[in-house]
Amino acid sequence: MTTSLHRERYWLGAAVLAGVALVWYWPAGDSPAPAAAPAVAPAPHDTFGLARWNSGPRQPSELPLDDQLAPSSLSTDASGKLVVDAPLRVLFEFFLVRGDGADLDARAAQLRAHLERQVSGAAGEQAGTLAARYTAYMRAHDELLASQRIALAAGSAPTAQQVEQLATWQQQRARLRQSTFGPAIAGRWFGADDAELAQAVADLRARADASAGGGNEADPDSNTLRERRLHDATWVATRDTDTGELLARATQSYEAAAGEERAWRAHYLRYRADAALLTAAAGTDARRRQLEALQARIFPNERERIRARASGIE
Repeated sequence: MTTSLHRERYWLGAAVLAGVALVWYWPAGDSPAPAAAPAVAPAPHDTFGLARWNSGPRQPSELPLDDQLAPSSLSTDASGKLVVDAPLRVLFEFFLVRGDGADLDARAAQLRAHLERQVSGAAGEQAGTLAARYTAYMRAHDELLASQRIALAAGSAPTAQQVEQLATWQQQRARLRQSTFGPAIAGRWFGADDAELAQAVADLRARADASAGGGNEADPDSNTLRERRLHDATWVATRDTDTGELLARATQSYEAAAGEERAWRAHYLRYRADAALLTAAAGTDARRRQLEALQARIFPNERERIRARASGIE
């Protein structure tokens, strides 16, 4: 999975809700396919840009909250078929990972309901079929990942055994994606992601080989020596950090990611509720200090505080 998966917002007010879906985007690591034109242009009253393809609710306020926050990612081609592009995957994971549901079945039901409200006909059948496949893929993904028992230590390079586990996992995951969605869709949705992990594994193996060779200064092909000549310690540290983050994302289960989203949602909603109880002296230094103290208390680390500020909190 590409991203330990990490971005979001939940609050009141139409203006805030309109912007939140952008922050909730979960980068897939893929280069998006060229955008197709929406099947139906949003009506002027459609604050959130949701496509109206059937006789569903006409006002955004009538929609469930996750529908209001969901990215508008459903489009069709000239023949009325669903366009299967990178944004569609984002929409699926929006509900299946970030949705308001304690388990995958509940989140999958919300995705199905959303699709039924937004699209019908042949495109609706396609969307429903793909959503069911994506749900099954997520379950199989987590089962395969658990069977590998990859236990990477934060801040430490993988051992030789773990590198081989990662190689096996990369191959299994790529096969699972192709068998579930077919080569074309798997390549469009996950191709860059699979290539990134495969390259990381190859780099780790090369470093291990260079280290095993003793780093002989006379060896002009030594990867370790080339890095020492071309890059300083800061670059190496940055590379190792980036690799560690990539591996952490690649070895996180979908269910673990969903658990993080539920925790974030709880923190965010608690902040909004507590902020509403503060003194109404908006814009004053006293209120600013109160809000800063509240943020420090509810968001336990700088990462969450940065994420909260990106979500538009006061």
